[in-house]
Amino acid sequence: MKQTVAIIGAGETGAGWAARFRVMGWNVRLFDPDDMARGLVGAVLQQARRGLPGLSDVALPEMGDMVFCQTISEAVEGADWIQECLPERLELKRKVFQKIQEHCNVVAVIASSSGVFTVDELQGCATRPEQIIATHALAPVYLLPLVELAVNDTNPPEVKARAKEVLQGIGMAPVEQQGGERVSVALQNALQAEADRLVAEGVASPSDISDVLRYGLGQRWAASGLDAPQDAVLVAMLRALKAQDAGAGAVLNRFDAAQAQPALDIKQPIATVTRTVPLDWTDYNGHMNEARYLQAFGDATDRFMEIIGCDAEYIASGGSYFTVETHIRHLDEVHAGEIIRVETQCLLGEGKKMHLFHRMFEGNRLLATGEHMLIHVSLDTRRASAPADHIVERLGEIATAHAGLAMPDGAGKAVGNAG
Repeated sequence: MKQTVAIIGAGETGAGWAARFRVMGWNVRLFDPDDMARGLVGAVLQQARRGLPGLSDVALPEMGDMVFCQTISEAVEGADWIQECLPERLELKRKVFQKIQEHCNVVAVIASSSGVFTVDELQGCATRPEQIIATHALAPVYLLPLVELAVNDTNPPEVKARAKEVLQGIGMAPVEQQGGERVSVALQNALQAEADRLVAEGVASPSDISDVLRYGLGQRWAASGLDAPQDAVLVAMLRALKAQDAGAGAVLNRFDAAQAQPALDIKQPIATVTRTVPLDWTDYNGHMNEARYLQAFGDATDRFMEIIGCDAEYIASGGSYFTVETHIRHLDEVHAGEIIRVETQCLLGEGKKMHLFHRMFEGNRLLATGEHMLIHVSLDTRRASAPADHIVERLGEIATAHAGLAMPDGAGKAVGNAG
């Protein structure tokens, strides 16, 4: 049976809590007198449904129901957890807590999202102060696991235990604090004060300080506290930032773009990928994960598409190639730190079809082959279509040049007779 959470106040924080609880399988009731709240909650929920499940390698519970309630009493009646997300006005919070406690279960946990007030202050004037705790999270609440769980001696052990159970059950990491100020708020305030001093004294500009955090300290702090070396974690984080072209990842992308591409000789198989195998590409067997062979061959296909003129500008105009069939042969293993090279031969390039054969090497050692059939499509109709004239011309030129090459070993092979 699904549990029920009542969210009182559906601004950015309340919407984030509602999204996390609902995606994690709870039924959600919301109360907010602002008519704009529905739109905000809907938008945040849409983001959470795209992002949060992707953090798990197992299926999440079936998503709960969500309703907007007309009154606080309707929202909290029978709820297992009540999350207050009102503006940081103590008298307002106290008044609402009194209203909540008139209608909620005596065993329900009432959690305030406040990052300002102590638990003692929040409990003042409450009918049952022992029910009230503080759970301060950072935005976006539906993605970041930190939640500062503030309690005091008035809260009995069973309330604290229940709070930890619920928060961990929705994928969060509760850090218990005894009633006072929130650690994250204190640290942010201290960092902001020091940044303001550095700017005022002319030591650094605001953008300089931001860069120090984005390019170094942020990554190092995120990887701190590990028993094992940090390298693999830092590489994974930096590569994730590269994929989003954000922060330190944007620096790495600029570096990559500045490197010269090898000269093209279309009379030979074209070198489409030359790169080092990164740490996060290896698996439990200690060599490159099979999915990364496909990624490397996919990158080779993307580079070949650029060479024939199917680049970002062309794709933005509405045309591209879709892969319709792939066959990979894994012939030898390769490890992190080794340099791989992919050479691409065009077996067919006419009409809507493009037939590519990739060979992956480490030095002269053949590691794998990838055979790919692609069809040109219109991105408007999502159906096969003829390529633009300049692509037909360039692809035909390369296909003609490669027609004189020997058919690569493994071309046309199927599973079971890959040989």
